[in-house]
Amino acid sequence: MELFIENFKSQLEDLDTVLTPETDYVDSDFWDSLTAITIQMMIDDEYGVKIDVEELSKFKSVAELYQFVEEKK
Repeated sequence: MELFIENFKSQLEDLDTVLTPETDYVDSDFWDSLTAITIQMMIDDEYGVKIDVEELSKFKSVAELYQFVEEKK
């Protein structure tokens, strides 16, 4: 999960953003439609998992998103 969090974080404008497995990224200040598309592309490129932006925005934490990606790989 640490690598997933680092990959997620590397897509953000502010690389000093603190992310933990419990982070509710959708309700965070950094989350917007452009970030969602960037994360969507990262998940496809790095993990080979296709996910709709709408679905990406339904998870309550980075850990939930990670679990989804792991199940779909």
